[in-house]
Amino acid sequence: MHKLTDQEIAQSLLKDEKQICGMINTAILEAKSDNLRRDWQSCLQSSYQLQKRVFDAMNQKGWYSPAKADMQQLTQVQNQFQNNQMQ
Repeated sequence: MHKLTDQEIAQSLLKDEKQICGMINTAILEAKSDNLRRDWQSCLQSSYQLQKRVFDAMNQKGWYSPAKADMQQLTQVQNQFQNNQMQ
């Protein structure tokens, strides 16, 4: 039987938190009640905070290091965002 390493557990937790954030976001968008929407937003904020702690721990150990965007990529995303805002 395979025993999970700390890195595998952290990767699974990070993946799960990303999925949970997506599901909570959908719940926020579909909530009819303002009170329910606020409750879901609070849950989403908590999930973001947990995801950030896991990410920071993994990054510190060298288990997760996303590529850094270069200036061309940043400019492209900014332009795309601005174009979407104008539509």
